[in-house]
Amino acid sequence: MRDKYCLVTNATKDKGLKVTNEIANRIRNAGHECIVISDIDFKGDSAGILRGLEPVDATCKCCIVLGGDGTLIRTSRILCAGGVPVVGINLGMLGFLSVIEKNNIDKALDNILSGNYIVEDRMMLRADIPGQNAYKGIIALNDIVVTRSGRSRLISVAVKVNGVQAAAFLGDGVIVSTPTGSTGYNLSAGGPIVKPPARLMIITPICPHSFNSRSIVIDDGDRISLSINAKDGSNGENAVITVDGQDVLEMDSDDELVISCYEKTAKLVRFEDTSFFGVIDKKFGAGDNPVG
Repeated sequence: MRDKYCLVTNATKDKGLKVTNEIANRIRNAGHECIVISDIDFKGDSAGILRGLEPVDATCKCCIVLGGDGTLIRTSRILCAGGVPVVGINLGMLGFLSVIEKNNIDKALDNILSGNYIVEDRMMLRADIPGQNAYKGIIALNDIVVTRSGRSRLISVAVKVNGVQAAAFLGDGVIVSTPTGSTGYNLSAGGPIVKPPARLMIITPICPHSFNSRSIVIDDGDRISLSINAKDGSNGENAVITVDGQDVLEMDSDDELVISCYEKTAKLVRFEDTSFFGVIDKKFGAGDNPVG
């Protein structure tokens, strides 16, 4: 059976497209169609990336992304609408989401071409700011972060869950993370690690100015509201909203950022011989200090 595969390459990570061309040739030699997209500026605006990914439609059996986790995240956010499975080849540094390493490409391609893989549904976040400074339909796979706008002073972020005050974090800001993003900024800020297929949201303060500020874990059906708490001296402050560490928006002190679970899911490929906790152990060095 002739299937259609798409290669999306961050050309800054694959100089001369050496790895890309090798993979494309192997797919075509196996009798399949292969579309190569290598001219997208992944540091550019989202509209340009969206246009560049137009050839990756619902007829694509699997989209193989060559680059780092940032390239994979941007691609997955856009392709979730068409339900296209996405798998990453790590040509970057840590590459936690990009499950294929350069030294394992041949084996991974064998599994992909034979259909020997699992597609996981990864929940995503949707954020909106109603009112005059409206942002609508902000989508994130990893996290949405509210931080101070560069001044040295702290900000207080009021957190409501389903309209009820849940916390007020005084510090550098707040992270709202998916399970997929739990091993990113959330982990660095002291938040919990969550298995990626789980359906929940994590609210984690960044450098809180308190001994008892902890992460809050809530259901995927809940609704989060974040606002800058003027009662704690933050009146007139501006904040910055960062989406998946990529897109940056401004937030005024009278804005309310509303975050909920997005109705679409990202389709990320993993292999049966790849364990989530095994990857944690390998990438983060959890096994360097064995107990007993």
